[in-house]
Amino acid sequence: MKRQMLKKYVSGALIATMLLSVQLPQTLQIPGTTPYFGTQIAHAEEAAKLPALEVESKSGLLMDAKSGQILWAKDEHAKRYPASVTKIMTMMLAYEAVEKGEKQLTDIVPVSKTAYGTEGSSVWLDPKEKFTLAEMMEFITIQSANDACVAVAEYIGGSEEGFVARMNEKAKELGMNDTHFADTNGLHHPEHYTSAYDIAIMARELITKYPQVLDVTKVQTKMIRNGAFKLENTNHVLGQFEGLDGLKTGFTDQAGYCLAGTAERDGMRLISIQLFASSDAKRVEDTKKILDYGYANFKQESVIKQGEAVSELAPISKGKEKETEAVAAGDLMVAVPKNGGAVEKKVVFDNVEAPVAKDAKLGELQIVQDGKVVSKVDLVAKQDVEKGSWLRLGMRGIGNFFSGMFGAIGSSISGLFE
Repeated sequence: MKRQMLKKYVSGALIATMLLSVQLPQTLQIPGTTPYFGTQIAHAEEAAKLPALEVESKSGLLMDAKSGQILWAKDEHAKRYPASVTKIMTMMLAYEAVEKGEKQLTDIVPVSKTAYGTEGSSVWLDPKEKFTLAEMMEFITIQSANDACVAVAEYIGGSEEGFVARMNEKAKELGMNDTHFADTNGLHHPEHYTSAYDIAIMARELITKYPQVLDVTKVQTKMIRNGAFKLENTNHVLGQFEGLDGLKTGFTDQAGYCLAGTAERDGMRLISIQLFASSDAKRVEDTKKILDYGYANFKQESVIKQGEAVSELAPISKGKEKETEAVAAGDLMVAVPKNGGAVEKKVVFDNVEAPVAKDAKLGELQIVQDGKVVSKVDLVAKQDVEKGSWLRLGMRGIGNFFSGMFGAIGSSISGLFE
């Protein structure tokens, strides 16, 4: 009985061989046409238990600026009023307009009657005065001037309403799902809200794309109008915490005392968010606590450097070679607990078809935290990959077919003798 079954399997294989010799299949299944997921653990130790951090502020967050990792959080998605922390977005869109060539920092910004009459903190702009966009940015950043915000918004967006529409578009683009803006400066409005999490996203985007803003946010005082008016920074953590150089404060009765802070020590930049403290003193205390916690408990570690290859080869369909080496397009850093902690790395390859040029994107190396991608770097081709000839691809397809078929036959045959 076993011999008859064996003869049946071998005869089937011979018939398949004869059929293939007569006509090649119309569609060849080439390996490497689906994304590849590879997972490694950067640190085998179990995540160390970190000490507790208590702050008075109702919401708070600590982020590693390079990787975007959340290192600590308190009620981070609660919707709260941001007050003048809003101006982070106003500054971002002003820098973006300059980057796109729409405006220049040397442009004179007109002061409308609307801007002149804006309530709250200001530099008392007069429509007769002439200030550049760069100077207006200083007024917004250092003095937290609402009138300068409105003037800049009207100049860039055509109207404050038009600029606010841009703010909401940008928030959506950045994934700030807890946020809706109603004005450019943070004066209280029931439909003007955000969260500690979203502010951290916004702050990271600003200082990453436009690091020159830190040259302004770290200024504590500055004289303008030929020494007749003194700009005073409302961020009173400046000068009290090593490495702190920003970013923006806020206060209204409804928002409480808020601060988005950032500091850098030994190449590690952290972002701290605290919302709704009871006083400026508590705002300063909580910001220092959050940043101290970060530098005391975390360190930066390199995951991969620019040009370094990952261990997995990237699959290439229809190529002369079936796989190619993938290298990092840039450096990737990660924050880890100083006393040990687990970090997950994941390699994700795209569906890539030859020909492939050197430096073409092949996929990503991702850092995963709590099931979410918190940071990533593109993986690119180390060298060109030519498209395979029709004959090469045809023979490869036949080889794959037989490999799969005889693998199944081999398993069946071995089962007969078990």
